[in-house]
Amino acid sequence: MNAISRSWNITKLTFSVIGQDKEMLLFPLFASIASILYVAAILVPSGVLQVLSESDAAGAGAVWGVVEYAILFVVYLGLSFIATFFNVCVVYTTKTRFEGGDATFMESIRFGMSKIGIIFQWSLLAATVGLFLAMLEKFAERLGGVGEFVIKIIRSVLGLVWSVVTLFVVPVLVYENVSSLEAVRRSKDILKKTWGESFVRAFGLGLIQFVCILAVIGITAGLGTLVPQGPGTLLVVALGGVCLLGVILVFNVANTIFNTALYVYGSTGKEPAAFDAQVLVSAFKAKG
Repeated sequence: MNAISRSWNITKLTFSVIGQDKEMLLFPLFASIASILYVAAILVPSGVLQVLSESDAAGAGAVWGVVEYAILFVVYLGLSFIATFFNVCVVYTTKTRFEGGDATFMESIRFGMSKIGIIFQWSLLAATVGLFLAMLEKFAERLGGVGEFVIKIIRSVLGLVWSVVTLFVVPVLVYENVSSLEAVRRSKDILKKTWGESFVRAFGLGLIQFVCILAVIGITAGLGTLVPQGPGTLLVVALGGVCLLGVILVFNVANTIFNTALYVYGSTGKEPAAFDAQVLVSAFKAKG
């Protein structure tokens, strides 16, 4: 119950931060655009390569297998780098707000640029793990039958463990001057202290996001039946898509802010400093 109470307070704190620093919503938006452009830039030429390899001699298939994994690693590396960079910007903005400051958009970008080296190191590690999990998936498909079932379960468990253990890596990279491997260890330690709040956060914010998405879809569908077919329907669908994107962006930022607040609590045992003393009271109850 204490975890639920703290999580509810952190949720209010989370959306208060978004209200104070609305420019943070631009970070996941730019991350999404950059990711789409990056994947397109990688997959278009690699698709051409695949067509050429399929028209080659019999041995070309094995060559393409190596190239395919290399391309997959580059994709994982780039996407991890983009996501981590912009999440670092969100966490820095949040950190500054918790400490009573007000970081501008460009100030957060400059901070992210100052962390390029460690972000790249972390992206290399994340891409390596991602490639390993992808290779397990391919191996399972080749086995077939019971072997495929067992390997896919192992792959799913390993992927889940990795995503949970690395939950606080980005806040660690912002707050502490450590290596990527040390960031994983620190993330694991913070998780041990805040597992209850982390669970409530994952369930609570996820449920609220799900309800919001259903509401947008329902309202869009309802309005679609009321307007004349043609341009009116297209306009309603377009507006619904924009609202859906807005929901996703808001909760993307909200989860990052929530994790940052949990990191502060888990690493110090104290609530983040009030960014608005007239509005925010203690968001946490320190453990005895």
